[in-house]
Amino acid sequence: MTLIELAQAIGDVLTQIDTMLQTPGMSDSDWQTLYALRKHLDDEQRDLIGKSIKEADATYQQLTTKLNAASTQLKTVIGDLTKVGNVISIVSQIASYADQILKQV
Repeated sequence: MTLIELAQAIGDVLTQIDTMLQTPGMSDSDWQTLYALRKHLDDEQRDLIGKSIKEADATYQQLTTKLNAASTQLKTVIGDLTKVGNVISIVSQIASYADQILKQV
């Protein structure tokens, strides 16, 4: 996955989170948690764009594969308010992978 594709994948996740945040029926604490994760992921996306990352690095490739898989998993549960805990967990994983990618710089 190229850096541009990574930024696009994170952007897609941010859009999904934005949609969920606008859905009525979420508890205040879940909304706050998801919003905080959204903010963190948005900051990471901006940081990634300005970095010089070796896209051929094996660790980078592993992390982007995991991030992409988590993003795909998120798409299957994002619209179901009964699975907000799962959404928060998956978004946390995605943010963790982005953190690890940033540490590779």
